[in-house]
Amino acid sequence: MQSLRAFVRFVPVVFAAVCSTALGASRICMSADTLLFGQQQVGSSTSATVSVSNCGDAPFAFTDVSRNSATNVAFRTVTSCATGMTLAPGDACSATVYFEPTVPGQASGALWFHNTTSTPDQLLTFYGRAIDAQAGTASLAFAPVLADFGSEAVGHETPALVLTLQNTGAAPLVPSALVLNGVDPYDFRGETGNGASACGIGRAIAPGGSCTLRLYFHPQASGPRQANLVVDAPQLAALASVTLIGQGTDGSATIPVIEFHNGSDGQYFLTADPNEAALLDHGALGPDWSRTGVTFNAWPLDATDPRAQLVCRFFGTPGVGPNSHFYTAYANECAIVRKDAHWIEEGATFRAMLPDAGACPDGYDTVQRLWRPGSVVTDGRHRYVIDPALASQMQGDGWVLEGPVFCAPR
Repeated sequence: MQSLRAFVRFVPVVFAAVCSTALGASRICMSADTLLFGQQQVGSSTSATVSVSNCGDAPFAFTDVSRNSATNVAFRTVTSCATGMTLAPGDACSATVYFEPTVPGQASGALWFHNTTSTPDQLLTFYGRAIDAQAGTASLAFAPVLADFGSEAVGHETPALVLTLQNTGAAPLVPSALVLNGVDPYDFRGETGNGASACGIGRAIAPGGSCTLRLYFHPQASGPRQANLVVDAPQLAALASVTLIGQGTDGSATIPVIEFHNGSDGQYFLTADPNEAALLDHGALGPDWSRTGVTFNAWPLDATDPRAQLVCRFFGTPGVGPNSHFYTAYANECAIVRKDAHWIEEGATFRAMLPDAGACPDGYDTVQRLWRPGSVVTDGRHRYVIDPALASQMQGDGWVLEGPVFCAPR
């Protein structure tokens, strides 16, 4: 199995840096910091020249002028700038880069100009793609056309997203490069796999055929994250790419769960959905709902913290079950209630941690569930409380304590 690694990216240095106005300040200037050779035929030679000058008012010296070790052999560099050379104010030297590919494919390289100015690590980068008679005989389509991973907590990884590469051309397509690059390439990774249907460098995709890659999202920071998967092959007229996006979230962030009470029928209701809470506050779901002032914390539905269990929410089947809502994060209890004709599942609005042997650790509030039986099934009610004194008072009023059901982070 091969892993897709983010290839070495030569990051251009910004040369328009603010310079000191003090006398005797040296400054390095370059006529370009990136050279783009575009697509060139195998066997051709194309060149570009960059001027490197001292645009300050004091001399500086080159401490190292050399090719980056990852430079492709398709590039040849000739420079009059040299290690140990000193440039007086107004003086200049030059570097000429030749793109002379002998095989098809994408190529990149860089030339260092380390120096004694306040911006000592100057880098000239260059890129080109070589093509031959094969170019344009095959083409590539991606499914899905956008690799959207949704939200994932920082430091956690999503399950695999399977990407299909289909050869829509007339000739076999043989990938020569599978590269992750772009803004946040290290937030994503890929695996080629070993199966017959797996993509890989050097593995031909027949005309009309396809192969698959497994991609993963592992956000390094919160917020939107983006990268590109770039595929090269001698048979492609141009590089083929698909965009990878995902949203990094703070897996430890919590949201408030708000309790409402219906003054006419005695129901208690919990929600962590701000839109649902707003409807209740404005009477859109009936005039008798009001906040009790009781709240506790939980995790949002998209939280991936392993402690955060999805809370199932049920409502009594009208005319059959209790006129009440029922919440549980226990998977076995969810399964049992789903099969009970007295209840209808409504989904969920939050996640919570389960108690361990009926207890919550330090830093968490214990949420207990109480049940008040009625003379008929529809009169039954449930309530979830964190105040032990309130739980004791309710028991004195005829409520049955069913025990701890959630641990709420403070």
